[in-house]
Order: sequence, then structure tokens, then C-alpha cells
Amino acid sequence: MWADLEEEYGDQVEFFSVDRETEEGREFIRDHGLPIGQPGFVVYDASGEVTYAALGPTRAEGVRELVESVVPQ
Repeated sequence: MWADLEEEYGDQVEFFSVDRETEEGREFIRDHGLPIGQPGFVVYDASGEVTYAALGPTRAEGVRELVESVVPQ
């Protein structure tokens, strides 16, 4: 799923993951006020505003729509 989205939208959307087991990951989590302990999924728009955030596993069905919601038309 992620590879397909990155291939399709990689020139318009930046995809990255954060590993809470690394100091860099914990720093990112602290700096952005994200909870530690569960997988999460956050979508930011071009201005850096959060447009969607959820804790827990992310279902593939809705991810494409979330990505498309921040891609300029």
C-alpha cells in the first residue's frame, strides 16, 4: 500500500515513518505532541497543519482518500 502511494504521489507528497525506538523518533514525537505507545497515522497539509490524526493501526481503505485530500488538484 505505502509503496503504491509513494510511487503515485511521491512527487507531491512526502511520506515518512517515525520509529519511537530511536532518539530521533522520540524527539519528533515530543516536538509534535504525538502520543507514544501505539502506531499512528498523521496527515499534514502543505502549510504544515494536521488534517487527520488517528492512533492505532491504519486501514488501507481510507489512506488513499486521506492522501488525495492534501494533494493539489
